[in-house]
Amino acid sequence: MENYSHRFQVNLAGMIDILSNHLYDEKDVYIRELLQNATDAIRARKKIEPTLNGKIHVSLSGEKNNKTLILEDNGIGLTEDEVHAFLATIANSSKGEKNFDGQDTNDFIGRFGIGLLSCFIVSDEIVMISTSQKNGETTEWHGKADGTYSVRKIKTEKREPGTQVYLRLRPHMDEHPECEETEYLINTLKKYGSSLESAILIEADGYEQEINSWTKQFADKEILFSLPREQILRYGEHLLGTRFQDYFLIENESGRTFGIAFMIPYTVQMNAVRKQTVFLNNMYVTSEANNVLPNWAFFAECILWTDELQPVASRESFYKNERLEIVSKELGVALKKGIETLPESALTKLLSTHYLGFKALASEDAPFLKLIYSYLPFKTLNGEEKLADIMKETTTIYYTFSVDDFRQITDIARSSGMTLINGGYSYDTPILTMLNHLIDEAEFILIQPEEITNKLLPMSAEEEITYQPILAEMNKMMAEFDADITIKHFEPKTLPIIFIHSAATQASRELERSLEETSSVFSDILESIQQEQAPAPLAHLYLNLDNELIKKLFTSGKSINELSVIVNVLYIQALLLGHYPLKRKEMELMNQNMLRILEML
Repeated sequence: MENYSHRFQVNLAGMIDILSNHLYDEKDVYIRELLQNATDAIRARKKIEPTLNGKIHVSLSGEKNNKTLILEDNGIGLTEDEVHAFLATIANSSKGEKNFDGQDTNDFIGRFGIGLLSCFIVSDEIVMISTSQKNGETTEWHGKADGTYSVRKIKTEKREPGTQVYLRLRPHMDEHPECEETEYLINTLKKYGSSLESAILIEADGYEQEINSWTKQFADKEILFSLPREQILRYGEHLLGTRFQDYFLIENESGRTFGIAFMIPYTVQMNAVRKQTVFLNNMYVTSEANNVLPNWAFFAECILWTDELQPVASRESFYKNERLEIVSKELGVALKKGIETLPESALTKLLSTHYLGFKALASEDAPFLKLIYSYLPFKTLNGEEKLADIMKETTTIYYTFSVDDFRQITDIARSSGMTLINGGYSYDTPILTMLNHLIDEAEFILIQPEEITNKLLPMSAEEEITYQPILAEMNKMMAEFDADITIKHFEPKTLPIIFIHSAATQASRELERSLEETSSVFSDILESIQQEQAPAPLAHLYLNLDNELIKKLFTSGKSINELSVIVNVLYIQALLLGHYPLKRKEMELMNQNMLRILEML
């Protein structure tokens, strides 16, 4: 009978609870830890035997609720002293390091102790048999979840170096389908080991299959950068589940972090969490890395390989340290350069899909704006147009500060032949302002609605004498609506009126409407705000004397009261056409004048 005389130097039951419920997010992480141990052992042996063909063999045997998971590798193996050093002192920073006979540990992923300990999540009993390449001796380690273990040497015939781990799996583990079905086990091995350079073999349906034979090539930078486009797009769909159409390859300055930036083919919210898939030393770490790329990299879903970032204790994400910040910044530079390499058709498609996000980035990054400005879409008098197409027609381009400003001057601008951009959408005004300092091909001019009135022609002296008394009376009536009426000549003649107001006037209107609709609790607050504000400028209603309706109206011989009814209706019409909600007294004016029109008929 074996003598379990040795004890772990930790409270193992407490450690298992921490591993199961607190340290790891992934329930199947013990598979990753086993693959890490096997991979590190193979890499250590390849330092001595460079031509070694590394293999990791996995099998699931036994009947339902009485299964054993077996994982074996042809790595360097462990001596008895190394078994004690690596397994007896769990996760000790000095004794737990995988320093195989003084070899550099940078190529290795984890520590034997913490990795093997994670297997107690699914097993109460672990057996490891290891044959050391160093001395040819075979050592058996037998550990139990109660914290006891035994170590003994096994006399065998000459045996190939390597390690076998046997996990006697607990029954009825619904959270661990990989412990029950080979199909689920294969999927788990693919998740963690798809990029590992050693062949991962598993027995399924009576034959052996290699689960990473095709996918591991992408983790080799030299091979990746020479692969045909079709293979890389197929790999993106295989790993990320999306059918991408465009991509480019990226790497940071050191070349130690590199990968594929796939262009997301659908619109994403700018505030959505960025998720990137990252492999550390070819081992899968996470598909939800949100800090390895800059926040603005909303348009790309990346697969990255690195050997320079520091994983947290669970090895499911990375420490937010200076190295991570540098890598993120450098990958951002690589992303911008990658955009330059896209064919024009691909870049146009990318910008049309993610135009809002690209505008956000361009509004804060002048060099990036200079790169993409000609492809950016803007709302104009002709609908949505690319800036490059707009600039083909003219070198003088006007733009408004707001959607409301654009709406007010649309008709006059169109009749005047102006090229006008609606700068009221997100980031458009800052971008157009920046472009004035970046490019010489065109001039971008911010125009206010009040400025457009310079294009309206005054009445003749004779018309002034005729109509001014009428206007004076009408404006007395309009005073309570904070608006005045002016008669002008302007194009197009089909346009009877123009309603122009400033931002301050509109803000005053909104405040008054809020005061009308709010409860008594807030009315005092709004009234105090209204009293503190300076009086807003009047809104202006311009009547077009070249328009047939207005000309007929003022030459019809109607009385001022009759004329005011029609003009008031035109005023309400202008508000409604401008999508301005009516104040209470404007609603009353509309109803009253409609009744008066009925009486006049």
